[in-house]
Amino acid sequence: MSLRREGLERWLRALGQAWEQADAERAAALFDPGVTYRENPFDPPIRGFDAVRRYWLDNLATQQGVKFQGEVLAVEGDVGVVSWRVEFTRVPGGERVRLDGVSVGRFVGGGPVEWREWWHREELRHEHE
Repeated sequence: MSLRREGLERWLRALGQAWEQADAERAAALFDPGVTYRENPFDPPIRGFDAVRRYWLDNLATQQGVKFQGEVLAVEGDVGVVSWRVEFTRVPGGERVRLDGVSVGRFVGGGPVEWREWWHREELRHEHE
């Protein structure tokens, strides 16, 4: 089954909404239960629903006021490539942070069975400055 651009756009919007709403359950449920998730190419992959849920819970606990933007860059067969930008306030320090990344996923059914991210972080300012 081939991935369709419209389906990937819907999936990416749902991920952005879950991130903005700090909903780790919803974010994790967007991935295949057996997903191999690589946030960093040098770390071991995060594997399976429970580990991905913990990853999102840990990260979302340190972020508030999240604003997400994303776009589909390419779709080929069952592989989708997306670009995303996120801005949030770090808790508890109050620093404003911007992330800019690209992710590649291999989709089977509704969610990715493989997910790889490459991103950079920029520290902007303290929220109260």
